[in-house]
Amino acid sequence: MSTLYISDLDGTLLNKDARLTEKTKNIISSLIKKGVMFTAATARSKSSIKILEGLGLTLPFVQLNGVLIYDFTKDKYIDCTHIESSSAEKVIKILKKYDRMSFMYKVDDEYGIHVEFEKLRNEPERKFFLSRQNDYRSFVRSDHIEIKNTDKVIYFTMVDTYARLLPIHKEIELTEGVSSTLYSDNYSDLYYLEIFSSNASKSAGMLKIKDMVGADRVVAFGDNCNDIDMLKSADVAVAVKDAAEEVKAVADIVIGNSFDDSVAEFLLNECSDRC
Repeated sequence: MSTLYISDLDGTLLNKDARLTEKTKNIISSLIKKGVMFTAATARSKSSIKILEGLGLTLPFVQLNGVLIYDFTKDKYIDCTHIESSSAEKVIKILKKYDRMSFMYKVDDEYGIHVEFEKLRNEPERKFFLSRQNDYRSFVRSDHIEIKNTDKVIYFTMVDTYARLLPIHKEIELTEGVSSTLYSDNYSDLYYLEIFSSNASKSAGMLKIKDMVGADRVVAFGDNCNDIDMLKSADVAVAVKDAAEEVKAVADIVIGNSFDDSVAEFLLNECSDRC
């Protein structure tokens, strides 16, 4: 029976500094060389590629919570789920109502990503911009964001307090054609609110890759609320010990803490008799 192993990054595979430890990198790269099918599913986009350098990934991996699938061997995006224009316009109207028009992602015909924002509302959003401004085709501030006829909008994201984001999340959830996920930031006391097509999810991306590689089963690893749908769709759901309680509640197995190389250790034990 062939197994696909797929892991979230922040708070699951990465350490507290948002990096792969040398131990995790060595274990997983060695297992991949021996034929273990391993990949990642993350809310991150292109910046994730740099984080995963040295891991030796060969399989496609899920980005932006399932909106994009990137193929390492082809060095390009191979799947994209965009938001219908009418739904994207409704999202923009809601965000402007709450004065939270932060980051809007679009793709061009070659899957190049363009990001626009009207305001940076806090220090995490400023850091988000500064650390990623060179990762995309363009990343610019706009005085007035609107949808043009040729735009293919794929994603909205913002960082703020739970109290400020919760009413937006609730209103977005009532909007046809889009879904949203509200989850805590692994590196601050703030929260992320991310909005994307209702046809996209980590679960859907995971299952697409499962079909691509012809796996019989999937073992998924996660820690945060945006991992729950993926864990529920996996054959085996694994949560790290420091995961959110809601995540551990849907897990089949709870392993050690994320910063203790627990995913890599689990893989080493699980795959030792197959490699």
